[in-house]
Amino acid sequence: MTDAFFNIVGAVFLVSAGYLYGCNISSVLVKRVRLLEELLMALELFRTEIDYGLTPLPQAFRNIGSRVEKPLGDVFLKCSSYMQKNEGLSAWECWNKALGETQEYLKLSPSSLEYLRRLGNIWGRGDKEGQLRQLSLMQELFRQALKEAQEHRNKNEKLWRYLGLIGGAALAIFIM
Repeated sequence: MTDAFFNIVGAVFLVSAGYLYGCNISSVLVKRVRLLEELLMALELFRTEIDYGLTPLPQAFRNIGSRVEKPLGDVFLKCSSYMQKNEGLSAWECWNKALGETQEYLKLSPSSLEYLRRLGNIWGRGDKEGQLRQLSLMQELFRQALKEAQEHRNKNEKLWRYLGLIGGAALAIFIM
């Protein structure tokens, strides 16, 4: 009697663990889409800061970082902090340093992370019009990345949940 009870409890735990694993992977897909949407909003805020506010870069990053959700907001806030410390680092170096510290929390694909890294080349380089042109190009790249992430999420979100559930059930059957 007790062996059967422990087998059933073990099977329930295996199925639950498999399902939670699948849900965890599907939540990463959802977070990736949200982060890219936040990034596009942050770039629009940056465009406004440059185009209308003529705000200095550290202040613009602080403004954006306080209005954008974590972990993306942290990248802007850390970059602003490094710029204000005046350690002789360029805006690009500050951006890469901040990105390096927060990269593990960003649920982005490798290509989107590379775009984000390349975004640092825009900050503070050239005149206002040149920066706005470069910013438009980066926004288009991120819009495309968002479209791909949405398609990937729509195609695979439920799939990962079901695979986790089925995988846990198969493992429970196999072990019993």
